[in-house]
Amino acid sequence: MNHNFEEFKNWITSGNEIEFSYQGKRYSVTYGGKENGEEYISFCEFYKPDMEFVDYNDFMKNAKIGGVSLSKIWRNVEDINIF
Repeated sequence: MNHNFEEFKNWITSGNEIEFSYQGKRYSVTYGGKENGEEYISFCEFYKPDMEFVDYNDFMKNAKIGGVSLSKIWRNVEDINIF
C-alpha cells in the first residue's frame, strides 16, 4: 500500500519510526539521543552508516537517497512499516 508524502511527514512529526523499501533496498527512520541530551533523527539504508539530522526541518531538507529528496521518490517506496 502506497502512502502519500503528507502522511510520511505526519509520521515524522509524530515521532513514528518508519521502515520502507525503495529500488530493492531497505531504509529506516529512527530517533536517538546523545549523551548531552540532544535528540536527532537517524536515516539510513539497512546495515549502512546512518545520517543524523538535528530536527524535522533538517531531515526534510537534507534526507536523500542517491542525491534525490525523499519527497521526489516517496510515491515509489514499498513495504512501508510504521512503529
